[in-house]
Amino acid sequence: MKKESLFVIADDLTGANDTGIMFAEAGFSTILKMDLASLNTMNLDSAEVFSISTNSRAIGEQAAEATQQVVSVAIKNGINQIYLKIDSTMRGSVRYQIQGALQAWTNKYPNAKAIICCAYPDMGRTIENGHLLVNGVPVEQTASGQDAICPVLSSSMQVLLPDAELLACSTEDELHAQIMASDKQQFVIDAKTSADLNIIANVINQLGHMAIPVGSAGLAEKLKTPPELSKKKANIPLGRSLILVSSIHEVSQNQVDKYIASLGGKSIVFNPAPAQLLNHSVSNEALKQQLNALIESSSENVIIRANPTKYHSSESIHSVAKKIAEYLSELGLYCLTKQKFDSIILFGGDGAAALLKKMHVSELELVYALFPGVPLCRINDGLYKGIHIVTKSGGFGSLDLLTDMMK
Repeated sequence: MKKESLFVIADDLTGANDTGIMFAEAGFSTILKMDLASLNTMNLDSAEVFSISTNSRAIGEQAAEATQQVVSVAIKNGINQIYLKIDSTMRGSVRYQIQGALQAWTNKYPNAKAIICCAYPDMGRTIENGHLLVNGVPVEQTASGQDAICPVLSSSMQVLLPDAELLACSTEDELHAQIMASDKQQFVIDAKTSADLNIIANVINQLGHMAIPVGSAGLAEKLKTPPELSKKKANIPLGRSLILVSSIHEVSQNQVDKYIASLGGKSIVFNPAPAQLLNHSVSNEALKQQLNALIESSSENVIIRANPTKYHSSESIHSVAKKIAEYLSELGLYCLTKQKFDSIILFGGDGAAALLKKMHVSELELVYALFPGVPLCRINDGLYKGIHIVTKSGGFGSLDLLTDMMK
């Protein structure tokens, strides 16, 4: 990809981070902007790649307007390339995010086309014959198909994106010719291997600014600069960590359990019941007092966690999860006002966004990936400037991930 201003637009914070980090590791200076307001002060000379979350995964048709608004502001600020980061298993409002991006981008490039491939073969996500598979299993039969907030009900990309034309991954010239000959605006391309993603990335580069690349971190990785320009990791120590776990994914909860059962045995673990968190007006001050007593007793890492799926209510799981993430972030901020931490580890996009907002963080510098899908960042402004931030999407990583991070 040419070295000019690129704007990564994701539907959640962890996605904005783990995709932006692909470019940071490739040698691009990369900054994560925290909200739409912060774009008004965006200085294109301060970085080559900017990333942002629209927080639109679970809002359905409203995602079109949210995405269109962000892309329009990016264009106004002089951005000439965008990358629409979507979930690798197609969870959420992907169809509407693409619509919104196209609506805005066609104002600048009337012949704009969305080149879509959510595949991430290195993570077991592939598109084969127009169907999305996770480790060879149709996506609707996997955890993403049973997702409590955004279940994926079909593996058919034609069903998920009815406005798109499906293309097999052939040669670069053939794909380019098929795209240019079609009157469609959206194209889903099969990708079973990393080599397939390379072909798609090369086609995107041939199409130039008219192309809107739409994909996961997998496609983003192929659009970056050549490996010889990649940055060398500095192996920054995490030091004392505040670990905030708001993810509904069993994967994240199990990763924390494994860490507590091994290296993290001395950690302070604060695990209020979801019902207690939701009784916020009554429990808030009491929970802070309890947490304060714990953190004053030890200088070990602090884990604050709750699992929204364990709470049964007539209210939607999405609404419950958002509230719990908000209240967990209050407890996280309380910790930061009482104790010194070198790093903050955030499992789950809602909790991550809520805590960083409460910390009045407007931007993060993306440094490198500790592991695939696990970016390390540095706060660039405000009271907490210099603290390192690690984010992870709920479903990513092996059982030992947190344990390996803390070694």
